[in-house]
Amino acid sequence: MSFLTPQTSSRLANPGLFEEQIRNYFRASNNVVQQSKTIADRTIYDAKFVSGNTTATLFSGTYVQGVTNLEGSYVRPASEHVIIYGIRVFTDNGNSEANFLGEGSVWQKGFTTGNNPIATGDTNSEIPAPGIEISLICNGVQYLNDVWGMDMDSDLATMSRGTLYLNNPIVWPGQTSLELTFNTAQDAVYPANYAIRAELLGVGLI
Repeated sequence: MSFLTPQTSSRLANPGLFEEQIRNYFRASNNVVQQSKTIADRTIYDAKFVSGNTTATLFSGTYVQGVTNLEGSYVRPASEHVIIYGIRVFTDNGNSEANFLGEGSVWQKGFTTGNNPIATGDTNSEIPAPGIEISLICNGVQYLNDVWGMDMDSDLATMSRGTLYLNNPIVWPGQTSLELTFNTAQDAVYPANYAIRAELLGVGLI
């Protein structure tokens, strides 16, 4: 099956092995695993309108339905743990807060302002956002501390644009908190009508 990725071919050749490895990883981090739960790809996202601010914290604070795919609050069910292996960032510049809340944002990968020249062909339209530092706290433990935003490869012309892959996966247990913070360097402010969306790329229980 040469059309399959090596990872998929390996999983087909070893049925159930990947799923058991995921369950064992959760158990090793002292999380209860319910056998009735299914192992699935998880992409969990949240967004904030940050125009004129110097900091933005996602997956925390006031819950706004429509800009996140978490149901009802930022707290997930107790048994639905997630292993996060990457963070993908999107930004929108030029839409009002009303459009943002109305799900009218036009998202592009990476920390940029203006149009994405890769998509539009307008090479003069992209201006870097202020220097951004990223921190992540999960269940009271600091996993990322002031990581430079350009590590998200905002200038790539590939699928990895705007994505930070983690060398050490993070377990987000159910019924615990996670905060992903984007601080501007040297107290610079985000541009007018600027919004940030982050996707946590993971594998977890549903």
